[in-house]
Amino acid sequence: MNHYRYHILILLFLSYLVLSATLKAGVPIYGIPEVDYFSRADYKGATQNWSISQAENGLLYAANNDGILEYDGSEWRLLPKTTNVIHRSVLAYQNRIYMGAYNEFGYYEYNGHKDLDYTSLSDNDELSALGDVWEIIPFNDWIVFQADKGLVLWKEGSKPIVVSAKARIPKAFTVNGLLIVYDETYGLMEFRQGRLYEIPGGESFAGVSIGAVLPLSSSEILIATITGGIYVWDMQTFKEWDGQASHFLKNANVYSGIEYGEDEFVFGTIQSGVVITDKAGNIKSMINKERGLQNNTVLGLEVDQEGNIWAGLDNGIARISYNSTISFIQGYYDIGTGYTVEEHAGVLYLGTNQALYYINKEDFKNPINDRNSFVRIQGTSGQVWSLFTDKEGQVLCGHNSGVFSINQGRAKLITPTHIVGAWIFRYPPNRTDLCLVGSYNGIIVLRKVDGQWAYVKRLDGFNESARFMEWDSDGALWVTHGYLGAFKVHFDDNYNEIVEVETFNDAKGLDKNLSLNVTRVNDEVVFGSSKGVFGFDSNSNSFYRHNLNTYFLEGGSPTLLHSDDNRNVWFFTQNGVGVLRRLEDGNYTKVTLPFYPITGKVVDGFEFVKALDEKNTIFGVEDGFAHYSVNERKELLKPFNVHIRGFKSLNDDVDYFSSPGLPDTNHKPQWPYNQNSFEVKYSATHFETSNIKYSTFVEGLDQNWSEPSLLQRRQIVNIREGNYVFWVKAINVHGQESEPTGLEFIVLPPWYRTVYALVGYVLVVIGLIVGAWYLLMWLMERSRLVAVEKQKEHFRIKEEKLKNLALENEKEMIRIRNEKLRDEMLFKEKELANSTMSIIYKNEFLQKIKEELLKVARLKDLSSVEKKVGSIVKKIDNDIDNESHWEVFELHLEQVHSDFLNRLTKSFPDLTSRELKLCAYLRMDMPSKEISSLMNISVRAVENNRYKLRKKLGLSGKDNLYEFIMSI
Repeated sequence: MNHYRYHILILLFLSYLVLSATLKAGVPIYGIPEVDYFSRADYKGATQNWSISQAENGLLYAANNDGILEYDGSEWRLLPKTTNVIHRSVLAYQNRIYMGAYNEFGYYEYNGHKDLDYTSLSDNDELSALGDVWEIIPFNDWIVFQADKGLVLWKEGSKPIVVSAKARIPKAFTVNGLLIVYDETYGLMEFRQGRLYEIPGGESFAGVSIGAVLPLSSSEILIATITGGIYVWDMQTFKEWDGQASHFLKNANVYSGIEYGEDEFVFGTIQSGVVITDKAGNIKSMINKERGLQNNTVLGLEVDQEGNIWAGLDNGIARISYNSTISFIQGYYDIGTGYTVEEHAGVLYLGTNQALYYINKEDFKNPINDRNSFVRIQGTSGQVWSLFTDKEGQVLCGHNSGVFSINQGRAKLITPTHIVGAWIFRYPPNRTDLCLVGSYNGIIVLRKVDGQWAYVKRLDGFNESARFMEWDSDGALWVTHGYLGAFKVHFDDNYNEIVEVETFNDAKGLDKNLSLNVTRVNDEVVFGSSKGVFGFDSNSNSFYRHNLNTYFLEGGSPTLLHSDDNRNVWFFTQNGVGVLRRLEDGNYTKVTLPFYPITGKVVDGFEFVKALDEKNTIFGVEDGFAHYSVNERKELLKPFNVHIRGFKSLNDDVDYFSSPGLPDTNHKPQWPYNQNSFEVKYSATHFETSNIKYSTFVEGLDQNWSEPSLLQRRQIVNIREGNYVFWVKAINVHGQESEPTGLEFIVLPPWYRTVYALVGYVLVVIGLIVGAWYLLMWLMERSRLVAVEKQKEHFRIKEEKLKNLALENEKEMIRIRNEKLRDEMLFKEKELANSTMSIIYKNEFLQKIKEELLKVARLKDLSSVEKKVGSIVKKIDNDIDNESHWEVFELHLEQVHSDFLNRLTKSFPDLTSRELKLCAYLRMDMPSKEISSLMNISVRAVENNRYKLRKKLGLSGKDNLYEFIMSI
């Protein structure tokens, strides 16, 4: 592939040498340059576009009512808006995009790989009240912002110079090293030495709006007014510009103008679109609304690096391919689809699907010729297929209706009405009095009688359509048919009869579906087809692959071949149009580069090309004709750039950009590992051709460049951490490559593969090693200690056994002593219980006696009895309340419940003796009935005493009295 590309570049270079041999011959363009239009729907902005400027990197910028537009060859975008007022001017200069609007001016600049940042230069009162900024001009080391109320000269690191206007300043220009300012009141002025000076004689332009000031020469300046005409200033006086253009432009109202190359001007007008002139004042081309422009009012102009003219319109933007070798006779001229052309006696005949037209060649060359210059020949309405000029200069027209003889702009049908369709005309060998015509259904014969062509007959024996015919060296006529194959037709000596027809199709090894056409190349009959170029060997009566095929190894086989008078071979393939230029040694050089604008416009199956001379060629195209001029090509293989227009993670919305060339190593975008999938968008600033292909290569990931593709984006998915460089290059339809553009980026590792993590892993490993060593030392020490401990344990066990034996004995003695104490306690508890029960029984007995005595007392009313009974009762009461019984009870209680009453009294000194008794009884868990007997009170009284006791003890209703007493 690289070897082939090397040869292609050599061929293209040779093409350049051949085609640029007479670059400045000054041959005018016939017709209208191709115009591409961008509507507001395309660029997504407002209608008016006031200024256009191209940056060194190829990107194009336009000052639109809505803001600054940027075009990368594929897409338009609106730069971040800085103000909501109308933007009037833009200048792309030294990696910055300067803009001017109402009371606002500044510049955009790329921030590393990210989008453009804006810096305002009008951020003080003096600079923010100048009105609309109409022009931005580089002048010496300064950037000049020209506004309604004055000029601002700005330079990085210097204080701005403000030059106030005496009146309103609508325009300013730099030309021949001068800064020219137009003041509405004072006319033309010059800025120098920090102020404005009136130009002598310049006051005559006061009140006359000036649209353009351009260099006519090193000592002369052209001044184009909007309504007052065009003038030349020789630095002393002003005079009107002579020439065709001056009068025309005066009425066209020049609003803008730029220099085109060294010899031409481009004027943008209000009434007549774009007008191109030479410096002698001759109009070279005009493109207006009728001729392909969408709007006649041109507000701004720019010439791009490829020589295209960009026009900012009152409604939209247009690109005019003025630097192309191709121009078109279509659209405005409205003559129909082009099928054939013939030139004779200073007249150009053009056959279309509508009729036969003619135009004087001088009128045809006129760049502003009127459509009425193309005259329709009466009687030829309908499809015209071919034109033929005989040896004596008579023109014949092959028409759908038959054959017409053309004379002085008039047509005469010379074939009968039953003869339809005349494809092609061919003289028989060495006969100029006869002409064979290929028709829809065979071959007809014309004879010249008394200087006029007349119909003779249609020959029998061949009834197929004969669109392509050529004589071979043996005197046979070859006829090819797109679907039936090739026919070799033999005639009698007088061409009155067909004596034999040889058919070559499937049966003869020739595919009949080859779309064959036949032509003569270097006195040899060759056949173009969809599968290559063939010749015929009469000795073997067979076809062979012709050596012309070496020129069609790439780009497709020729569907049509045509040899011109200079032995160049023109061809049409499925991929485009080209010519094999014959060299002095008999070989050819293949040229396709200039013909790209025709690709896709020719009429498939009815391709037509006519070389008028060495410098001018006409092609039939849809809706008219295309003109190719060798001499108008200024430069063929101009370099172009490719831009990275967006580089972002699929999980992120931040776009990164890259200008053409090597990657910026100072700005490397970084992404975390969880954002390691990317989408890249790219575009080439190659405005002349579409169908740009792109090839990419990721340094650090890919092994080879990708196959070229029309896709303008690529996804890079799930890549590992590391440093990468994304490269992209563009390849145009001519095989020309741009320089690669790169963007370096970094994918950070996941946290567990970071340097810190690796350091941590190393520290962990070192820690494990140190830990293992310490563990080993510890185990060895532990083993030694275990042995020591075992020895100690042995002695300890012996000692423990002795101690345990002593302890067992001691425990046994303690157990015996405890059992003895427990028995004594049980005995004492038993005595206490018996004593308590004795008291209970005694008191119960006495209570019964008391009750009986009370009954006796109630039965007898004797006073003596009452006294006696009372005495008994008193004694019994005394016995019941005998404190000696309580003391006995208290003694036994203290023995069982070690010092309970003392602790209770100490904690609650306010308790009465009866309350202490109640606490003792409750500690013994006696029921209220038994307590009432011991205390000689009722059960209810016991409950009341319990309640009072709770209050003294500070217990709430939820507290348990028994549990509290047991806790003391």
